[in-house]
Amino acid sequence: MFVNTGIDPDPRHPARQSKAFPTITKPNLVGFFSLNHDRRYDPSARQLKYLTLPPEPRTELCLDLNEGFEIHRPKATSAKEEKIDMLLNFIRQAERPRELWTTTEQGQLKLKYGFVCFRGLLRMISCTPYDWKTPWIVQAIRYRGTIYLCEKPTQEKLAAERNETEQQKRFCYYGFKFEQHILTEQPNSKPDTTAPVLLGEEFCSMFDTTLAGHRVLYGAEMDGIVTTSQPLDRERLRLEELRQCEFVEVKVKRKETTQRQMDNFYRFKTKNWWCQSFLVNVQRLVVGLRDDSGIVHEIIDMKLSDIQRDSRPFWSPAVCMNFCAEFLSEVVRAIGETDNSRKIYQFEYDSRESKRVRYRVLEEECSQQDAFLPDWYTEYVEEMQPKHRKPGCD
Repeated sequence: MFVNTGIDPDPRHPARQSKAFPTITKPNLVGFFSLNHDRRYDPSARQLKYLTLPPEPRTELCLDLNEGFEIHRPKATSAKEEKIDMLLNFIRQAERPRELWTTTEQGQLKLKYGFVCFRGLLRMISCTPYDWKTPWIVQAIRYRGTIYLCEKPTQEKLAAERNETEQQKRFCYYGFKFEQHILTEQPNSKPDTTAPVLLGEEFCSMFDTTLAGHRVLYGAEMDGIVTTSQPLDRERLRLEELRQCEFVEVKVKRKETTQRQMDNFYRFKTKNWWCQSFLVNVQRLVVGLRDDSGIVHEIIDMKLSDIQRDSRPFWSPAVCMNFCAEFLSEVVRAIGETDNSRKIYQFEYDSRESKRVRYRVLEEECSQQDAFLPDWYTEYVEEMQPKHRKPGCD
């Protein structure tokens, strides 16, 4: 049975339009990890890449994004079963556990964060006021004072993945292939665009921020960094070193040829780009402009501030981030004092069913199927707790 919340994402509501940007702290980098193509967790920066652009001018290029499509290696199917396992792996294997944990008045250890999730979930929630036709499901568990959030694919999303056409797969591949053209393992080295593109590889950074009073720990796949004067030792990279680097976001898009196409880009695309970059404090986006045949002829830089300014007629960053903050507050209110690693609160938004976000508590049978805090994680947390000796047992 669903419970309706008070959250209506309609951006036209006067109260939503007039609300100021919520308080938020600058996203702070607190860690990182890598995943190889087989999705094996690696606590190092082995998958970190450098931005290596072709020489200027970058206006008469011919980068074929179709190259290698037939031999690329898709992400392992096991990735769909990971849920938030990689974030939990980071917490369990953190080199600096004291930076993640705190002690309660009762002497118990708990994470310093009110929420743990992926950036993609925060981006999805933030864009809901303008992507109101896109349904979503977010599951929440409160365990030892922290709420863990995990996206669950909707039936529509699963059907779209099953029915994905060859052309849709190719368009998706374009983004990865463009990264291969301008991101390299060594600074200023020539990219090897003949090697198969491995979609399973990732470099992920962990950030924390406080949004409207909610402290959040979240993971985000990062594209690359601006080339440093000296090559970094990626296998022994220290957090302080990475904090000195400038991250960049890499995108590819069809070059617009009409004003209507340009308006549609700012109406439908840039809010996702802005939320994605804003949440990890990336200020520079490197964008490849392709034609209909998948050939990139030009590479441009886009500043996050320019994207925000030019998108103003179509969407508001304040509306996006306020909605995200409202959602987090509603999750806190709905769960209350419940603290159970097996009890799942499922929040859903589907404008065809209700104008408001709804939630329900899953029955025990469903909870077992959807459980996303594995035993190895909860056992680790329980083993960390201080052991109180019984009186007289000296």
